Amino acid sequence: MVAGLGVAIMSCMDALMKLVTATYPIGQVVGLRYGFGALFAVIAFLALGGATPGWPAVRRNLWRAVVVLCTATCFFVAIARLPLAEAIALTFMAPLLMALLGRLILKEPVAPRAMVALAVGLVGVIVIARGQESGASHAFDPIGLVAALACAFFYALSMVLMRQQSAKDSTMTIVVLSNAWAMLLALPVMAVQWQPLTRAHLMVFVIAGLLGTCGHLCLAWAYSRAHAGKLGILEYSAFLWAVTFGFLFFSEIPTLWTIAGAVMIMIACLFGATGKAKVA
Repeated sequence: MVAGLGVAIMSCMDALMKLVTATYPIGQVVGLRYGFGALFAVIAFLALGGATPGWPAVRRNLWRAVVVLCTATCFFVAIARLPLAEAIALTFMAPLLMALLGRLILKEPVAPRAMVALAVGLVGVIVIARGQESGASHAFDPIGLVAALACAFFYALSMVLMRQQSAKDSTMTIVVLSNAWAMLLALPVMAVQWQPLTRAHLMVFVIAGLLGTCGHLCLAWAYSRAHAGKLGILEYSAFLWAVTFGFLFFSEIPTLWTIAGAVMIMIACLFGATGKAKVA
């Protein structure tokens, strides 16, 4: 339930960020997203009376922040170049990758059918790409496709690392340090690429920062208490939100290719998550 709420909140943030990704340089977009995210995370941290993290926690969360930054950069490139529903559908490879990375990093058991599910998911990606090549929705955009798939990998890795770190750090500590580190790492690029903001776009970044922090808190809480591969199947609910927000905000209607590919990836996620886990 909490993970599903987190996905819904993050989907709303994604739609807001699509409003500004085509207007400002990617470094500025990422920097402002995490700048305001860090601000709201610190406010929540102080309001809840969180304990000040020590240097070991600061160092641990630096590496995850690098992954988070890669995730955001790839995703913002993807939504700037692709319809929202299509970009989200391609990132659905993340739940399958979570199960595999959970096995590699956390030594969590993974069902043998996970490899079959991964193959089916890849076919779904090919179907979506085929839709682009046919010109059914817009011109073929390999950069957008690669960015969306790279986002899926980095997102899966960040969620697995979050679960790993939850054994040592509190949810609030992970959220605050991830946002703060991401902001600091993006700051030099943002300074070089800075362009003046309109008041309306500034409010978009502020609201996106708030939603990002709330969604991150929900997901961090959920992933610290449940199997990474099992929770991953909730991620596909983002497609429904993407279709809704894409239509309402950008008049985007997903093509049959996108829907078919997304359904294949969803089925693969469910298939991979419902089998019995293999003994580690």
